[in-house]
Amino acid sequence: MSSLDELNQKFDLDVLSEQLKATVDSKDPVGYMRSNINWEIDKDLDDKPNLDMVANMMSVSYSSNIGYEMWNPFRRFLEWLGRNKTASQIKKILCKIYAEIQKLIDEEAGLKKILTVALSAIAATIGIGAINPMILTLVVGFLATMILKGAANFCGI
Repeated sequence: MSSLDELNQKFDLDVLSEQLKATVDSKDPVGYMRSNINWEIDKDLDDKPNLDMVANMMSVSYSSNIGYEMWNPFRRFLEWLGRNKTASQIKKILCKIYAEIQKLIDEEAGLKKILTVALSAIAATIGIGAINPMILTLVVGFLATMILKGAANFCGI
């Protein structure tokens, strides 16, 4: 069975491409990822609780915490995303093929084609069986960012 057939069989690429389209249209990939990843539970194993930080958070008044969260409601998610090993691995895989993704973006290839290329690269690296809902959400969010900001900008190239 070819990897494309396997991808089509395992994932509903039409649904994923609709999610990607909606994320690009909303221009809020971080919001999409934040609302679809249970990031507060999916902590890395090396993310140990810092008791001093917890004590400081408990001593800060509720209203000042709310103000800070309103100022940057994605701060904690972005910090988690930066520490998350899976997210780093997915970004690294996508950045290895950034030129191919950018070419598809420039050619205005369909979103399904862009997703297929990205998922094929991820499946080739980590195995198709390792792709889970969190990885699919990261792929949609990262690809939306690449489409909105350019693949080279996303990868820092």
